[in-house]
Amino acid sequence: MAPEIVIERLCNLPANFYGGNKSPIQLVAESGLAQCESALSVEAVSTYISHHPELVEQWLRWSEDKRVSSGWYFMREPNKYVVGYYPKGDTLSFAEALPACAEFVIREVQAIRA
Repeated sequence: MAPEIVIERLCNLPANFYGGNKSPIQLVAESGLAQCESALSVEAVSTYISHHPELVEQWLRWSEDKRVSSGWYFMREPNKYVVGYYPKGDTLSFAEALPACAEFVIREVQAIRA
């Protein structure tokens, strides 16, 4: 599978989840990532999201809707965006949404497929 298609499918995971009847695990499995692991990079995700900025809001909503005892989150705070691991883990701060979102997508996809 072409890396561009893998990235498109992974970046659109929230829309495909909310608009369909497949689990996140199924969507990641069907993305083609297993056959093209090198496709998943911050650079590739950032590039795709820069052409589809509405995805940032979709991923923020995805993070807000999660109901887990532990996992990655992505949130907007005054003057910054935060990606972190709940309950006690790494926290990264970003001045802009795009790099924060890309970082969250990478970490979230890796956690889903684990």
